[in-house]
Amino acid sequence: MRTRTAVEPRRFSFWAPDFSRSVTVGVDTSEFAYHAFEWAARHAWSLRTDLQVYLADPGDTTVQKVLERLPMLTAHFRPSGDDPVAALVGASDSSATLVLGCKGEQHRGLGLGSLVLPVLRRARCGVVVVRGRPEAIRGEHGWVTAAVGGCEDPVVLRRAVELCRTRRARLRLLHIHLPAQHDPSAPRDEAALRRAVLFLRTTAPELTPEVRVEARHPHESMASLDSDLVVVGRGGQHDGVGLVTRAALHHASCPVLVARAEPAKD
Repeated sequence: MRTRTAVEPRRFSFWAPDFSRSVTVGVDTSEFAYHAFEWAARHAWSLRTDLQVYLADPGDTTVQKVLERLPMLTAHFRPSGDDPVAALVGASDSSATLVLGCKGEQHRGLGLGSLVLPVLRRARCGVVVVRGRPEAIRGEHGWVTAAVGGCEDPVVLRRAVELCRTRRARLRLLHIHLPAQHDPSAPRDEAALRRAVLFLRTTAPELTPEVRVEARHPHESMASLDSDLVVVGRGGQHDGVGLVTRAALHHASCPVLVARAEPAKD
């Protein structure tokens, strides 16, 4: 893939020596992929890190419009090839965050695009699925919501705190009471919520979270969020994700970060 002469060459390369903190995004020609690219570019810029872009169509020029608004961002472009799942999963080994649109050019119906769950199951970093209302995708609410109530709460809270600090956003804790028949492993009381508040007091004392406890079905809670992002864990084993996470991926009114713990260092 050649660099177009109209674009500043230093921002485009085919290799960077260290992507350990980079943001990676997969882009086809769909509207949701364009939103995902815009979200990923702004996120990488806010972190002062590089952006890896895997393009289904190497000739696509729409992404340049976003880069023109972020002149200090360095972007590295690669073709996603015939197996985009393998390409993105491979990139997740050396990325801090992987970003996808909720559906692609080949999936125009209801539900998630065909790449989302396969990538989510195998990715070795946190995955952001960009969906929801335009104002949430643009980050206009000033809220990050952490869905707590499971064994993955520490990593969910750490990622939510990082995002609040980067975005100067406020933090909301959301605890959804799940009927036992939906998720037998879900806590029946608010002990997990109390632990989350204590965790924040010791790790992020500057944040005073709003606490919200809801007994609605998860898809109703996720569809009514007034946040810029909701952070969830992977959860249960059905399709590799739990009930709350599935509800977020299918119904959230904002982008969804499915957090993953960092692998242990050798």
